[in-house]
Amino acid sequence: MSPGAAVEISLCNHGPGQQWILNSTDETVRNKHDGQCLIETPELEVWSSPLHDGSQAVLLLNRGNSISEPITVQWTDIGFPPRDSALVRDLWAKQPIGPFRFNYTSPNIDPHSVLMLKITLYQ
Repeated sequence: MSPGAAVEISLCNHGPGQQWILNSTDETVRNKHDGQCLIETPELEVWSSPLHDGSQAVLLLNRGNSISEPITVQWTDIGFPPRDSALVRDLWAKQPIGPFRFNYTSPNIDPHSVLMLKITLYQ
């Protein structure tokens, strides 16, 4: 593959709003249809996948080499209505983190570390 080539990838439910393009030059991921960026900075990534119960499994990844940083996942990033409230659960600690509205911002995540969440909209 040539440097800077865009590689199309699909995430989530493979629906029309979930078509993503990876730019291999700056390693950003943008929505194919509206250009919205899934990653705020190239070193901080948000990945998600729907679960059978309608919730989302979300992985917050710090690919950086030196700085612990918080990562924010917006509800719109994972296909949830932006103004709704959701319950966030830490899947590895097996504990609820709490209810949040609009988004969730993690505590600092160390370089080369991840936080795995389950985010469920309130019904």
